[in-house]
Amino acid sequence: MAKKRKTIQIITLIIFLTLMVLGKIQLWMVVFLGGLLLSTVMGRLYCGYVCPINTVMEVVDKDADKRKRKRLKTPKWAKSSIVRIGVLLLFFITFIFVRKTGKKLPVLPAMFAVGILLTVFFEPSFWHSNLCPYGTLFSFFSKKSKVGYTIAEEGCSKCGLCVKNCPADAIKQEEDKTVSSILKSQCLVCGKCEALCPTKAISYDKAQSTQVV
Repeated sequence: MAKKRKTIQIITLIIFLTLMVLGKIQLWMVVFLGGLLLSTVMGRLYCGYVCPINTVMEVVDKDADKRKRKRLKTPKWAKSSIVRIGVLLLFFITFIFVRKTGKKLPVLPAMFAVGILLTVFFEPSFWHSNLCPYGTLFSFFSKKSKVGYTIAEEGCSKCGLCVKNCPADAIKQEEDKTVSSILKSQCLVCGKCEALCPTKAISYDKAQSTQVV
């Protein structure tokens, strides 16, 4: 599954960059809207499989882990829902401005650059869960998705690897180290937790309300 995901990521990144070079980046909105609709059923597949920003961010993130380079954690002020909504509103205002005036602003390329630059200095959850306007939209649409990653309680060894390595802080752990849930609204469906789980207790299937919120 990981190999298939990587292939899809590379293909969609090439498509995104091609549209950007040709000055047709607005066409990417068709892909985004399709992903938004799909998220109501299968979660944030767009984020984990298609998003060009996340594809490059994963390369930066992997390099940082390889070099054991520590990055800053998400600032407390950024965790406020006010920040997320504010960034989303700014995104919509910019979109309306572009539509009304006809001016071509490099919104998507700018987001692409900001997301990658932030990942150089901060942990990826800063962008994924707090600043990305697309991510905020997906968090709304995927909240009640029918399919998602689940954790089998009887198989969980409480090692905490999934919690520590989740790029979106989507996995919550209780004080007794018990992993309680994977938040569908935050999960990027990247499969990192499933790949790292030593007991294979994590799988992508029909979401259970007791395991995925």
